[in-house]
Amino acid sequence: MQRAILQLLRCPRCRRGRLMPDQDTAELVFGPLHCTECHASFPVTEGVADLVLESANAPLAQRGMEQRLIARSYERYVRPALQRALAAPPLDRDSEYLLYRSLLGHPEAPVLDLGTGTGLFARRLGREADLPPVVGLDVSRAMLEESVALAREDGVRVDFLRAEAPYLPFLDGSLGAVLLAHSLHFIADLGRLLLEVGRVLRPGGRFVASTWMPPGRATAFVQRRAGLHPREEEELRDALSAVGLVGFARLRLPPLLVVKAEKPLR
Repeated sequence: MQRAILQLLRCPRCRRGRLMPDQDTAELVFGPLHCTECHASFPVTEGVADLVLESANAPLAQRGMEQRLIARSYERYVRPALQRALAAPPLDRDSEYLLYRSLLGHPEAPVLDLGTGTGLFARRLGREADLPPVVGLDVSRAMLEESVALAREDGVRVDFLRAEAPYLPFLDGSLGAVLLAHSLHFIADLGRLLLEVGRVLRPGGRFVASTWMPPGRATAFVQRRAGLHPREEEELRDALSAVGLVGFARLRLPPLLVVKAEKPLR
C-alpha cells in the first residue's frame, strides 16, 4: 500500500483517528496500522489493509462473492452470465469502462473503486498515467485475493482495502472521485452510504454509480431475499440531493441505471 493512500485512511472503529504504520514508509506490504485516537490495530497482508469490524451475517448474494471459485471465474464466466440473465444492454467491457471514465471527469485526488470485486475497473483506471492513485475497496476476501493477483499479472499499480460499506475509512475531503459500478444494489443503507460519499469527496469530486432498476414483483421478491436492493432514478436523485451532491445526470440502459453527481465547489 502506497504512502499516498496510507495518509488518507481513517479508523473504522472510532471514526476519528488516522491510521498509521509503525514506521514511515513509502510502501507497506506487511504490518499493522494503528489508530492515533483509540489505538485499535488493523493488519496489512500482501499490501491489503483489513479494516472490517465484527459484523452480522452477510446476505446470500454477498456470501456467494466470498467463494474462491466464484472469485476466480467472476470476470470470465460469472459476470457475463449475470448480464445475460438480466438481459443487460449490449455493452462490451471497453464500452462500459469508457462510459464510467467519461463520467468521472478529471479527478485531482485519489480515485476509489468501491465494491471493486476482482478489480476489473480499478485495473483499467490504474493504467491511466495521468490519473491520481487508485484504490479498490471490497468486503470479500476471495475477491480481493483475486484482484491483487490480476493486478500483479497486468503490471498495474492499484492499492486494495478490505472494508465494509456504507462506512468509508477515509479522511474528510480526501478523494477525487468514487466509482460504484454494478454494486449499488448491494447497499442496504443508501442514505448512510451517500453521506459517506459526500464526506470523503473533495469539492468538485464526482460520484458515479450503476445499479439494476427494480424488476417485476416476482423477481423483486427473489432479489430482496438474496439481499439485493435495486433502485429507481427518482429515489437516487432525491437521495443524492439530500446529502448535498449536485449536477445529477443519468443514463438508462435497462435494466442498468447509471448515475452521476458531484460535490459542489466552495
